[in-house]
Amino acid sequence: MSEIITLAHGGGGKMQNDLIRNEIATRFNNNILASLPDGAVTPENLVISSDSFVITPRFFPGGNIGKLAVAGTVNDILMAGGVPKYLTCSLIIEEGLEITELRKILDSMQAEALKANVLIVTGDTKVVPRGSGDGIYINTAGVGFKREGMELDRKRFTAGDKIIVSGNIGEHGLCVMANRYDLDCGALESDCQVLKNGVETVWSIAKNKLKFMRDATRGGVLGIISEIFENTPFNGVVEEAKLPVGKEVAAIAKLLGIDPGFAACEGCFVTVVADDAAEACIKALQTLPKHENAAVIGTVCEGNGSVELQGEWGALRKLIVPSGDQLPRIC
Repeated sequence: MSEIITLAHGGGGKMQNDLIRNEIATRFNNNILASLPDGAVTPENLVISSDSFVITPRFFPGGNIGKLAVAGTVNDILMAGGVPKYLTCSLIIEEGLEITELRKILDSMQAEALKANVLIVTGDTKVVPRGSGDGIYINTAGVGFKREGMELDRKRFTAGDKIIVSGNIGEHGLCVMANRYDLDCGALESDCQVLKNGVETVWSIAKNKLKFMRDATRGGVLGIISEIFENTPFNGVVEEAKLPVGKEVAAIAKLLGIDPGFAACEGCFVTVVADDAAEACIKALQTLPKHENAAVIGTVCEGNGSVELQGEWGALRKLIVPSGDQLPRIC
């Protein structure tokens, strides 16, 4: 591992995963942290998550850093099988930020909290000298309660389970990148949203046939799927042709040489469900806004913890996760 921290250590790839596993988690080792969850479930059935947001630019089509902070933390609670209830809001503000901009960000946070039915109940504010930050950084923590009956565990996988993605992929990462560099992205907007409706829809249909969920943030859909199957006795086989990629995302990805499968989403999740529940889940998801292109993209097979991509001609190749960072500062 490099002896200095680089931007790539925060990009959702192998370098970040190695940093977390080797340098951070080992120093706080405990049974709850062992699986490195985005949202931790305590013995008291509390579900807790924490996240920090440092995105550039702060405002982008479909959202801003405030909306992103609430949606991202609420979604981590949802993905851990929790019902979100409370959030914290800590602000690190750079000297010179305009008050009108701060108001817009805070108003967006409140609007998104209302959509998620959560309360922002405590926080902290610090101001750093001009040039010491990037306008504003936001840290949020979320607290919820474990959803009764929902048991999410990779140990429950069986061969034949289906891998579902809840909508178009890569929209957040490619939207942010296009706006950062003033590229014409047409009608493309970030998919940033609270995933409450999507999760409750899948849960209402699949019930105990719902095995696992993760939102496809840093690392994108393919990066998250790789993490899901790591250290399990199963493989994931993902059919490339079934990955739902919008035309704007495809165009920008081709221009920039980026694989949309590894581009971050902020309103899309990956779930593993039993084979006989998959079709009903897809049909229900497709009735929801921003989930219209939900699809079954792969299958769980006996294996050794790897993921394979199946091309349109049926050939399989091992999924290789990027070492570093395709898209810096996207959340």
